[in-house]
Amino acid sequence: MKRIVSLSLGSSQQNFDRIISLGSTQFHIAHYGCDHDIELFESLARVHDGACDVIALSCLPPSLQLDRQTIVHQEVKRLQDAIQKTSWVDGEKLRDVYMNWVLSRAQKQGVLTLEKKNVSFLSGLGQWKLAQHIAPLAQSVSFLDSYLHFQVPLVLKGLPQIQTYLRRMTPVLKRRPLKRWGHRLPLNGIGLDQALGSALEADIIVATPRLLQWVEIEALRNKTLLLDEMNETTAAALRSVGVYNVWYAQPQLAPEHGSLPLAVMEAIIMLRREHEDPLCEDDIVNFILKHDIKADLHPLYPERREPLRKYAFVVHPLSQRDLFRHPILKHLTFLPDSWNKKIEHWLARAPGMVYGEVQGVQSEANGVQAHGLLYTLFATPREMLEAKPEDIYARLVTICEDAQKKGVSIIGLGAFTKIVGDAGLTVAKRSPVPVTTGNSLSAAATLWAARDTCARLGFITFDRAKHQKVSARAMVIGATGSIGKVCAKIVSQVFDHVVLAATNGARLMDLRQDLLDMCPETHIEITTQPDRHAGACDLIIIATSATEGGVLDIDAIKPGCVVCDVSRPLTFTAQEAMRRPDVLIIESGEIELPGQVEINCDIGLEKSVVYACLAETALLALEGRFESYTLSRNINHKKVIEIYKIAKKHGAQLAAIRSPNGVVTQQEIDLCREHAEKALKTWRSRESKDRVLLPAELHAGQ
Repeated sequence: MKRIVSLSLGSSQQNFDRIISLGSTQFHIAHYGCDHDIELFESLARVHDGACDVIALSCLPPSLQLDRQTIVHQEVKRLQDAIQKTSWVDGEKLRDVYMNWVLSRAQKQGVLTLEKKNVSFLSGLGQWKLAQHIAPLAQSVSFLDSYLHFQVPLVLKGLPQIQTYLRRMTPVLKRRPLKRWGHRLPLNGIGLDQALGSALEADIIVATPRLLQWVEIEALRNKTLLLDEMNETTAAALRSVGVYNVWYAQPQLAPEHGSLPLAVMEAIIMLRREHEDPLCEDDIVNFILKHDIKADLHPLYPERREPLRKYAFVVHPLSQRDLFRHPILKHLTFLPDSWNKKIEHWLARAPGMVYGEVQGVQSEANGVQAHGLLYTLFATPREMLEAKPEDIYARLVTICEDAQKKGVSIIGLGAFTKIVGDAGLTVAKRSPVPVTTGNSLSAAATLWAARDTCARLGFITFDRAKHQKVSARAMVIGATGSIGKVCAKIVSQVFDHVVLAATNGARLMDLRQDLLDMCPETHIEITTQPDRHAGACDLIIIATSATEGGVLDIDAIKPGCVVCDVSRPLTFTAQEAMRRPDVLIIESGEIELPGQVEINCDIGLEKSVVYACLAETALLALEGRFESYTLSRNINHKKVIEIYKIAKKHGAQLAAIRSPNGVVTQQEIDLCREHAEKALKTWRSRESKDRVLLPAELHAGQ
């Protein structure tokens, strides 16, 4: 029986004593953790020197090759020199051969993609050979060594910087006590949030179990980790916070042997050789082939084979009041209005910045998770429309470039960022990642909410079974705009009477002809004065981009009508809505994304609810459709139907219907119906008497 003593500078909680068999040879393995006690480590080394066949050394800083020089820490050298009679190994030869082989295989098999990925090493010097292998393959690599060793909140970028750091700091690092060499991250160190936060922006975090023992594990939530080995303590900690995916490369002799430290595996290889020469790469390769050891990245979560998908979305304040809700600005609300206007104007020129995150979005169809970054510009709609489009383009493209560096694969434009200029076309051309305005799902959600509300109110009957058009009148205000136009196309396929309203009569005539070509049986009217038709409509969709009121007179609306407002800011105030309890005014449909969604910033909605344009970006990420899905003001109505199906596929739901006064309950809908039924008795007689004021026949010549 061969005896292996394994000495680790790591935790004593991992101690074990076991006997394993390999072929006709048995190995007695005793593993001792020293809890970073150098004196205990040296004492155990001297005790077992000459009393076993091989001593396996773990959790020591590896020797480093730089400029043909081998760099060994002086305390490591002292520990190695304490072993005089017995051969020792440290697992580094096995680690180098096996990890490089595993990563090459994983990339070829598509299990792990390093191309266009940002990779961060908690310790580049601790995994020197692995860093040298990954750096040429990844989009970027960064290292946290300067903080790990000296608590300097500086992230080293690329191999040249870590090599320069090593050249300059070698004399200090070689003499630095091992207890302070970088086996733990100081949890309360100055600049930890800055340093660790920057490191954790990467797509892939490369670490070791011993370092993760000292990291605030919560900071790793939703991250993808790459480890060189795994133990049960680390696995339990990672599972407790829902780390998205963990890959670890650990050679296994056989399932019954369990996981063994790499140094122990290297000791077994040494003892299985048929010669006494120093251990070399050929010995390791031959052992791997002979015992059919697989080149596998083992997932901690086998069910999560898909990497975390990242998307971003740009928001901005919809009013001066929203602007001063930002955490940085909320303390300035005491200032006079004249000052607030100056601040609003000044901040409109500020560059974009990361505002928050959307975490926990997970598809019900395939289990894929998506992580969202929320960026903000500080311009209100008024300031944005007064600005030169080129200025807005430049700030948006800068955001896109920053998002791409953070691993984002698609970015969405919210509110007026998609209205300025050419509605996303120029930004998409200049952006390094695909761009979508989200207007396809905005249109789908508007119609989704409108249909659902009309059905609940009960004045309109939808008969899907017979595929017949609804015998009712719908009006789309802002019909020549991007969302309004596609709403008009779909509404004309559902309602038998449609009114198109906008400010440009020529465009209205063009749109009317397009709709008649699509739906010749639908009665289509056009108007530049929506008030004249509001008294006869059962559904009104407002899809304008006007920043001021006056789009529609609320007193002209028919009792029992559902008004679905896509506009931002909203067309009607809460006070105006309360004046007409017989009319149901709702906002455009917001979406509840699937999964345990958490939004760590204020976007004006509750809990997991997001705007439909943001939801489109997240759903495209879940679907893996990294493309500029919706651009310009010409939305394809087929894409509206397609994104609706994608939303249903992944488990997105229409959020609770909202009005200017908050969430609309069924009790409020029932009360609105009662008011409408009473008002309609006098409304019908007035409509009949004033029929000349609502001349539908003026546009009926079809």
